[in-house]
Amino acid sequence: MTDNNRPGFFEEDNGARSEMRLMCFVSLLAAIGFGLLTILLSAAGKSDGGNGLFITFGFLVGAFAPKAVQKFAEQKMPD
Repeated sequence: MTDNNRPGFFEEDNGARSEMRLMCFVSLLAAIGFGLLTILLSAAGKSDGGNGLFITFGFLVGAFAPKAVQKFAEQKMPD
């Protein structure tokens, strides 16, 4: 039996849409894409991979840090 009141993948517990989760997911997909591109260009000898590594790391930080900071800030706020 399924519960129709459960929030979806990009929704908060109250059922509101979460743009933060969507942006983090898009940033994760971009990090995966840039990581693969960096590996492929390094293997082909067209790049040393240094700049691609920084870009990939930046998108990884963008994928996980904002939600963690938001959760920390919400815990510090009084009810």
